Amino acid sequence: MLSRYTVFFVASALPLLFAHQIAPSMAHELDFWLLWVVAMLVVGLPVLFAEFALSARSGDNVWLGMQKLTREADAKMTWRAFAGLSVLVALLISATMTARIGAGLHQHLPQLNLSVPSIGLSAGAMIIALILSLLKTRPLMIGVALVIVGGLISLFDGGLASGVSVPTMTAVSLSEWARAVSLALLSVGVGTGLYWFTGGRLAEQTMSQTHKKPLTGLILPIWLTQLIFGAFALLVGSAFVTPNAFVVSSIGMLLISAFLLYYAIGQLKVRFGLINGVAMGVSLAMILSALPAGVGLNILLLVSLVAVVVLSAFSGFAMKISHLRKTFNFKSEGRYNIWRVLVRIGVPLAILLAVIGWVMSWLS
Repeated sequence: MLSRYTVFFVASALPLLFAHQIAPSMAHELDFWLLWVVAMLVVGLPVLFAEFALSARSGDNVWLGMQKLTREADAKMTWRAFAGLSVLVALLISATMTARIGAGLHQHLPQLNLSVPSIGLSAGAMIIALILSLLKTRPLMIGVALVIVGGLISLFDGGLASGVSVPTMTAVSLSEWARAVSLALLSVGVGTGLYWFTGGRLAEQTMSQTHKKPLTGLILPIWLTQLIFGAFALLVGSAFVTPNAFVVSSIGMLLISAFLLYYAIGQLKVRFGLINGVAMGVSLAMILSALPAGVGLNILLLVSLVAVVVLSAFSGFAMKISHLRKTFNFKSEGRYNIWRVLVRIGVPLAILLAVIGWVMSWLS
């Protein structure tokens, strides 16, 4: 069982992996910084509370946990689709990273004169990641550290002056809001099912009658740290990627990809059995690795937004009020009511606007 610190470090690394694609060269736009902070508050934090609460309430992994919660809430089985979406998100993140490695080898290291096309390099990277996934969680922290080091190299190895300019205010658009929301969700790591790793431990801390703790004390330190990591990711996303930074970050991405594959295949084994789960996980990983990095990223963004909507709707409407109120253990009823309004109205509305923004961006 992973510790909650390991899981939140993974979530902190996610914006570093995708900021360069989602919000390139936006570190100098003050309005985007404001939109991102608002998205972290209005979308990221309420959904983070929701996923922590559901994880603590179930005390199990995402597949078994959603089965338990839907039975407990007398809700339809369709809500269990969140478990499948979270596994798909993990596989898409892994495939997008290997596709970036494949494309980056041609872009950043042309001196290698590789005759293999990017799709072949991506498939090769995925095979390596699948092999490394046999190590379970062991390569994870090394991968996170390498991604952070790669970001620092991008900033200080000639990257800072080339990509980050004088701060300015620009016109706010739905496209900017879409990028801010997507980066915020990646910053907190919701919709991936990663926080369900801590279900058993959270259940002991929040559901125990003798040592009951409010979720706020567990979540806010994590969220504040992710806010710092997300801000660092914005700077890295505007910096020039040097060959050295690419090599270091790619090794880190490969190790993180291996962990995500271990997580996804593990969840599929829980649902479909050992042989079918492994076969399905490996097949999906190889198929998704054939997608171009840009296409894979767009699919990832849409699937992750849908997963978050399902999560917020289930926690806001399907779950019984008394159950979540007991799990949150807020000191005042007002805090619970604010969360409920945000997760029922604020989050779906913000994500709807984000989807519209992405569609407008793609069409233009």
